[in-house]
Amino acid sequence: MSEQNHFEIVVVGSGPAGFTAAIYAVRGGAATALFGGVAPGGQLLQTMEIENYPGFVDPVVGADLMQKMLKQAQRLGAAVLQESITSADFSA
Repeated sequence: MSEQNHFEIVVVGSGPAGFTAAIYAVRGGAATALFGGVAPGGQLLQTMEIENYPGFVDPVVGADLMQKMLKQAQRLGAAVLQESITSADFSA
Protein backbone atom coordinates (compact mmCIF):
# COMPACT_ATOMS: atom_id res chain seq x y z
CA MET A 1 0.00 0.00 0.00
CA SER A 2 1.26 3.43 -0.86
CA GLU A 3 2.34 5.79 1.93
CA GLN A 4 0.20 8.47 0.24
CA ASN A 5 -3.08 6.71 1.06
CA HIS A 6 -4.92 7.93 4.12
CA PHE A 7 -7.94 6.02 5.31
CA GLU A 8 -10.19 7.04 8.17
CA ILE A 9 -11.59 3.52 8.49
CA VAL A 10 -9.84 0.24 7.76
CA VAL A 11 -11.88 -2.97 7.62
CA VAL A 12 -10.04 -6.27 7.99
CA GLY A 13 -11.93 -9.17 6.46
CA SER A 14 -14.00 -9.56 3.34
CA GLY A 15 -16.93 -11.68 4.36
CA PRO A 16 -20.47 -10.28 4.51
CA ALA A 17 -19.76 -8.41 7.77
CA GLY A 18 -16.60 -6.80 6.38
CA PHE A 19 -18.26 -5.66 3.18
CA THR A 20 -21.28 -4.38 5.09
CA ALA A 21 -19.01 -2.37 7.39
CA ALA A 22 -17.09 -0.93 4.43
CA ILE A 23 -20.30 -0.02 2.57
CA TYR A 24 -21.77 1.76 5.61
CA ALA A 25 -18.49 3.55 6.32
CA VAL A 26 -18.00 4.87 2.81
CA ARG A 27 -21.67 5.89 2.57
CA GLY A 28 -21.12 7.80 5.79
CA GLY A 29 -18.40 9.81 4.09
CA ALA A 30 -15.30 8.14 5.54
CA ALA A 31 -12.29 7.30 3.39
CA THR A 32 -12.49 3.52 3.70
CA ALA A 33 -10.20 0.61 2.88
CA LEU A 34 -11.13 -3.06 3.11
CA PHE A 35 -8.31 -5.59 3.34
CA GLY A 36 -9.69 -8.81 1.92
CA GLY A 37 -6.69 -11.08 1.66
CA VAL A 38 -5.99 -13.18 -1.41
CA ALA A 39 -9.63 -14.07 -2.18
CA PRO A 40 -12.25 -11.59 -0.98
CA GLY A 41 -15.44 -13.29 0.08
CA GLY A 42 -14.78 -15.16 3.27
CA GLN A 43 -16.58 -18.39 4.07
CA LEU A 44 -19.41 -17.66 1.63
CA LEU A 45 -17.12 -18.56 -1.25
CA GLN A 46 -17.53 -22.17 -0.08
CA THR A 47 -21.35 -21.98 0.10
CA MET A 48 -23.34 -23.14 -2.91
CA GLU A 49 -26.85 -22.06 -1.92
CA ILE A 50 -27.81 -19.36 0.54
CA GLU A 51 -31.52 -19.39 1.32
CA ASN A 52 -31.69 -17.13 4.35
CA TYR A 53 -30.21 -13.89 3.04
CA PRO A 54 -32.72 -11.00 2.99
CA GLY A 55 -33.76 -9.70 -0.40
CA PHE A 56 -33.32 -12.91 -2.38
CA VAL A 57 -36.51 -14.87 -3.09
CA ASP A 58 -34.55 -17.71 -4.67
CA PRO A 59 -31.33 -19.23 -3.30
CA VAL A 60 -28.18 -17.35 -4.27
CA VAL A 61 -24.69 -18.82 -4.77
CA GLY A 62 -22.28 -17.53 -2.13
CA ALA A 63 -19.64 -16.46 -4.65
CA ASP A 64 -22.26 -14.50 -6.62
CA LEU A 65 -23.44 -12.68 -3.51
CA MET A 66 -19.89 -11.78 -2.53
CA GLN A 67 -19.17 -10.51 -6.05
CA LYS A 68 -22.19 -8.20 -5.78
CA MET A 69 -20.97 -6.93 -2.40
CA LEU A 70 -17.49 -6.33 -3.82
CA LYS A 71 -18.85 -4.36 -6.78
CA GLN A 72 -21.13 -2.30 -4.54
CA ALA A 73 -18.30 -1.40 -2.15
CA GLN A 74 -16.06 -0.40 -5.06
CA ARG A 75 -18.84 1.58 -6.79
CA LEU A 76 -19.37 3.60 -3.61
CA GLY A 77 -15.65 4.38 -3.34
CA ALA A 78 -14.20 1.89 -0.87
CA ALA A 79 -10.66 0.79 -1.65
CA VAL A 80 -10.75 -3.02 -1.72
CA LEU A 81 -7.22 -4.35 -1.34
CA GLN A 82 -6.24 -7.96 -1.89
CA GLU A 83 -3.64 -7.85 0.85
CA SER A 84 -3.44 -9.69 4.14
CA ILE A 85 -3.02 -7.96 7.48
CA THR A 86 -0.40 -9.72 9.59
CA SER A 87 -0.18 -7.22 12.45
CA ALA A 88 -1.69 -3.95 13.64
CA ASP A 89 -0.43 -1.22 15.95
CA PHE A 90 -3.27 0.44 17.83
CA SER A 91 -1.05 2.48 20.15
CA ALA A 92 -1.68 5.73 18.26
